[in-house]
Amino acid sequence: MRTLPTLVLAPALALTDQSVAYAFVGWGCAHQHGLAIDVVHAVFLAATLLLTVLSWRDLRAASAMAVGDEGAPGDRRMIARMGILLGALSSLAIAAMWLPHWALSPCY
Repeated sequence: MRTLPTLVLAPALALTDQSVAYAFVGWGCAHQHGLAIDVVHAVFLAATLLLTVLSWRDLRAASAMAVGDEGAPGDRRMIARMGILLGALSSLAIAAMWLPHWALSPCY
């Protein structure tokens, strides 16, 4: 099941993104350049979107399953939907944290 990493890693990636981006603020302020912070947000956003796509693929695979294959398909679909929603929420949180960096200098 490709959804389980999304359920665990997507929120962890969002929190890690916040910590790592904050760690680069001092460097960005010293060099008057916010590229490092943008790269951090872009990498973490891409990772959460990749996990979301894996959950979406798991949902498609679970929808094609028969009733007797590897547990109930309804359970697998529900878990895959939860993974998609949690991955999308985590991606939205990362994008919301990235948005102020487009408008403000790292020194604010």
